[in-house]
Amino acid sequence: MKTQIHPTTFQNLIHPRRKKRRNIVTVHLGNKVLLLEAKEITYLQGDGNYTFVHTTTGKRYLVSKTMKTISALLNAKFLRIHKSHTINPEHLVARIDAGTVLLSCGQQLPIARRRIPEIQEILAGEYLHIN
Repeated sequence: MKTQIHPTTFQNLIHPRRKKRRNIVTVHLGNKVLLLEAKEITYLQGDGNYTFVHTTTGKRYLVSKTMKTISALLNAKFLRIHKSHTINPEHLVARIDAGTVLLSCGQQLPIARRRIPEIQEILAGEYLHIN
């Protein structure tokens, strides 16, 4: 003889979905976890399935996620300027020439040739106010 379980019995066991944090990247340092906000990140440097996250403090952290995945996690207006570089436009200081940008950390990064027109249009209109 089977006993019937009333559906309300399990209501206490069901947890509401947790909200995912946005604009934060989790970095594991040994047994510590560091949370980096989008505003702290100057740029991302991709290396296959790994990404170096460069911060405003000058430190870089290795994360075992692709650059595309991290950009999606950040949910911010990061610009992919090259196959291996995504920048935070808030830290953009200048465009040195058609194929290079300068960030607030002093780093100069290349812009891919095929992305130059697209990046130039975005930067001119929104960030650097260049005609």
